[in-house]
Amino acid sequence: MATNHRAKPRRRSALDRVLSGFGELLITVGVVVALFLVWQLWWTGFDANKKAAAHTVAFHETQVDSPKTEGHPHTEDPPVPDAAAYGETIGMLIVPKWYGVTNNNMPIVEGTGSDVLDQAAAGHYPDTQQVGEVGNFALAGHRRTNGNSFLRIDTLEEGDEIVVATKDTWYVYTVSSHEIVEPTQVDVIAPVPGDQEAQPVDRYITLTTCHSLTTGEWGNDHRWIVHGKFSYWMPRSEGRPASVLNDPEVN
Repeated sequence: MATNHRAKPRRRSALDRVLSGFGELLITVGVVVALFLVWQLWWTGFDANKKAAAHTVAFHETQVDSPKTEGHPHTEDPPVPDAAAYGETIGMLIVPKWYGVTNNNMPIVEGTGSDVLDQAAAGHYPDTQQVGEVGNFALAGHRRTNGNSFLRIDTLEEGDEIVVATKDTWYVYTVSSHEIVEPTQVDVIAPVPGDQEAQPVDRYITLTTCHSLTTGEWGNDHRWIVHGKFSYWMPRSEGRPASVLNDPEVN
């Protein structure tokens, strides 16, 4: 009578066990990283945009009605609003070039701390000038995560308009240049951009954000800087700049 001999299972070597455990660890790390990226790139944006929408709705309620007709540009000295307290909404930043591509209508909030910028807002550097004031009205925004405020800053070209809408006034700036700098190069937000010793005679706007789309807030990479010069202003009660006239998202 034949005897059934079952093959004994091969005992796993210590190396096999180590490699198997390492593989499982890599899979776990991969899942954790993927979940972190989903949270960082998607959920933070969802949450930030909700906060920005609340700022926007509240600010729109304070604004003077602006007829949907093209207003007449004023080139004399513009009115300058009083300085806002930290966390207060100054106005709305409107970038016509970004319409249909990314957020082109976001609140401008006083301050540049993470509690401000993480609300999908443009944060005003407190030590820089006010909108419409001689000097540099400088703003910061996330490029990646928390609403991607300045995601498409690289699309801005010389001649494009950047519009600031306050409670009663439209301020229109025109892009004049851009540069990529080290994070330590703070003279980009000086009253005369690039020259901390010069006394300003013109009105500027400066947008600052991370340069890289891959490192973003996770690395100390370079900064993408866009400068603009003041072109004109108009009271909201008189109409709107032509560049925002047909934008349904602009109040």
